[in-house]
Amino acid sequence: MPTTDPYPGNPPESHEPDRTARPEQPPRSTSTAAPTQRPASVGRPAHSVECQGSALWNHTMTLPRRSAADDPPPSGLERLDRGMEDTSPEPSTAANTTNGASHDDAAQDNSPQSSSPRDSTGPDVWLVGGGIASLAAAVYLIDDAQVPGDRIHILEALSKPGGSMATFARPSWDKGYRVSAIRKMSLTYRCLYGMLEKVPAETEGQTLADKMNRFNRARRKLGASGTRLVRQVVDSMGIDHPEAVDVSTMGLSVKNQCDLMRVVLETEEELEGLEIQALFAPDFFETNFWDLWSSLNRFHPWCSAVEFRRCLHRFLHEFPNMGTLSGVEQAPEEDFEAIIKPLSQYLKAMDVDFQQGVQVTGLEIEDVGPDFRVSGINTKQGDADVNLTLGPSDLVLLTLGSLTSGMGYGTNTKPPPTMELRDSAPHELDPAWTFWDQLSFERPATFGNPEAFFDRPSKSTWLSFTTTLRDPKFFQHLRDWTGTLTGAVPLITFRDCPWMLSLTIPQQPYLKDQPDDVFVFWGYGLFPDQAGRHVKKPMLECTGAEILTELLCLMAYPVQPTLEMSITIPCLMPLIGSPFLTRKKGDRPKVIPDGSKNLGLMGQFVEVEREVTFTMEYSVRSAQIAVYGLMGIDKPLPGVQGEDHSVVTLGMALKTMMT
Repeated sequence: MPTTDPYPGNPPESHEPDRTARPEQPPRSTSTAAPTQRPASVGRPAHSVECQGSALWNHTMTLPRRSAADDPPPSGLERLDRGMEDTSPEPSTAANTTNGASHDDAAQDNSPQSSSPRDSTGPDVWLVGGGIASLAAAVYLIDDAQVPGDRIHILEALSKPGGSMATFARPSWDKGYRVSAIRKMSLTYRCLYGMLEKVPAETEGQTLADKMNRFNRARRKLGASGTRLVRQVVDSMGIDHPEAVDVSTMGLSVKNQCDLMRVVLETEEELEGLEIQALFAPDFFETNFWDLWSSLNRFHPWCSAVEFRRCLHRFLHEFPNMGTLSGVEQAPEEDFEAIIKPLSQYLKAMDVDFQQGVQVTGLEIEDVGPDFRVSGINTKQGDADVNLTLGPSDLVLLTLGSLTSGMGYGTNTKPPPTMELRDSAPHELDPAWTFWDQLSFERPATFGNPEAFFDRPSKSTWLSFTTTLRDPKFFQHLRDWTGTLTGAVPLITFRDCPWMLSLTIPQQPYLKDQPDDVFVFWGYGLFPDQAGRHVKKPMLECTGAEILTELLCLMAYPVQPTLEMSITIPCLMPLIGSPFLTRKKGDRPKVIPDGSKNLGLMGQFVEVEREVTFTMEYSVRSAQIAVYGLMGIDKPLPGVQGEDHSVVTLGMALKTMMT
């Protein structure tokens, strides 16, 4: 590792960033004045800003901290960090729990397309893909459709289940941990929590939903989760300082407010194919509202206006909590350990047939009058081509696409391997996209248009990173500076970093084998093609150490010895943002295609009305629709949050917008 700061100087001089094949971004203004003014620009700082370089190692900046009186007792924080127990009575988490939001979600007819009830002792069910959608589908098949576990087969090309949530070849802490993502959840994820209620936890008499709820209730009792948004302020000596942004105001002009309400009231048909930036004036993208909303929900100005509208409807009840994220739920440990592993163990205990290392390459589809059915599945198992013949009552549930296609890791000293960000066909990086592309070519009306999602990597690429620290001082400094009372920070965003850098600090220990003196946090940059504020190169080209250097400089914290006592692993994901891209009706196929007698489609790239993509809820809901529809289960699905807002919810949202 480098022993001196490689970037002790000023941030990049004012320049026009190179956004290869990206739409123009609304410019940000620069200010060193009072916090009421807009902070320094992204990629266009107008002031000389000095990062603490090698000459400043022994000089520690004085940063705002909370008084000891504001902090919880150390024993409480330690209890939370080490895996707290909340022994207060715990109500069961119902599938349509609303996290206290006031709304009127009367269960309407949200039932999937159904066929006549099937003989559940007869059919075999083939689940293609081993991600959360297939695991959830298996739970529904067993619990709601009474299909015996040994009649359920999960075909997965990878060596373990989990799909995009799977973890592979986890290094030990001294090599640097790799966290794929720290996912935000909500009790309004009714299908997800309803499914987790069906799965036992390791504690007898409790479910995975109980465990999740107990952890988050205890966390909320400790109080606020700290600073949400950070601006950079340049002092008289040209030193860059972080400053918490006052997020009690959204900064929306009257025109911004009207435009936002207009989007809420528009129909999806009126917004089809439009980008968000087509709906707002440039100053909208300078507001606290946009910085808070876009960093949490991963929106760019060029993302789908339809998806933006859905997100507004889905989380309108969370408007008052945008600055605190008090409604956000998180798993008590890494998502794979907390959800995927116990789900898989439960299904294996129920005799579900997991077939790893099986690559599905095609479907045999035959027409049955005006309808069709899948009669066979073509697979590749090792070097052998194996064709599976389906019985007349067998079902196929297929997960389409892959968010992690083309994903590549770097190291602390090397940037991640990059593909040229051009608008071409990266689907060849992952057989899942080739498979979907082939199906769509043969039956476009049935399988949608995968090209709408894989063909624009210049607009769908993000970069994440995991930092493993042996330096408790910097980790505690982060906690103290944010003012968190829980020891964790759901999300903190550096709005003036051209990368739009965001961090999540989970409860420690977060990983199963994590030593007590090792600390982990995870983050991402939404604009990785930009040169950093202090590290004068695109995030795409940065080593892990350079990414951490940018963060340390943003925090005005000495780069050494923290840099020597840490390992940062960057991860490039060229298609991770693809569900947010503009689309047209039909690009995402129906969960149960028209005319299908035994095929259901699942995952992030199918059409689930009113639901918001890029959530576990989306995948789980698609699985529930598919199972209920194909098995003829006459039972309504939980309503989607935001289908019918109450007057109280609307009033609170309007009040937040107008502040």
